[in-house]
Amino acid sequence: MLKSGKEKIFLKQGLIVLGVLAGIYIFFLSPFLKEGGSIMDEELDRKIGEMKRFITLTGTVPSKESFTRMQKEKEALEEKFSGLAGIVDPEKARLSGKSAEAGLYFIERLHSTMKRFEAEAGAKGIKLPENLGFGDGLPKDNMVPVLMRQLETIEFAIAALLKGEYSDIYGLKILKPIEYVEPVSKELFYTELPVQVSVKTGTDTLMKTLLELKNASPVISVKEIHVKSIEPGSGDVEISLVLSTFMIARAEK
Repeated sequence: MLKSGKEKIFLKQGLIVLGVLAGIYIFFLSPFLKEGGSIMDEELDRKIGEMKRFITLTGTVPSKESFTRMQKEKEALEEKFSGLAGIVDPEKARLSGKSAEAGLYFIERLHSTMKRFEAEAGAKGIKLPENLGFGDGLPKDNMVPVLMRQLETIEFAIAALLKGEYSDIYGLKILKPIEYVEPVSKELFYTELPVQVSVKTGTDTLMKTLLELKNASPVISVKEIHVKSIEPGSGDVEISLVLSTFMIARAEK
């Protein structure tokens, strides 16, 4: 039992302090502690995932030193890949995702390109494939960035071929994009955007075109070359090229 009024006052003040601390925890600290716990859980899951990959690749449990080294190597690889992404798929060369009526924009760009090339090809007696291999319909807006990159590849290839004395560009085909779902980095994914170009031309024009493709920016990869026929007397060659560009999906900042 409390022996004096002074002890009763101390007890009452202690209960008030405890009540205030409880209120502070419930209304102010607990949400932040929960958020911090969630962040810690995500980091723990990431570390466990990386350790599992290490064990799968090496067959051994990583030591603290090897795990730290693996982390540094992974970060260095991600940094190099991020720098390479700027060369392979420059952001400034891409259509903004906020562009209104992207499908109409693509059709206008396609018709403008066709008109420009038909005038140049017509002067050399060359007839280009209709719509440069693209369909007649209005594309969905979400497909326009992919189609734009494929159109850029075709534009580059046709421009290079038309610089030569003779090229019969009789086939242009838009191939299905290939999505790579296993990322090198958690922040970067990429999609390959192939197109097929079938042409009959001279060997000199072919070699100059391949050289221009090698130095293209954004990067254009000559993925396949199929030789259909060669005319020894004239030096003409009929080939089919599969050309690929790449689209990087960057993490939102």
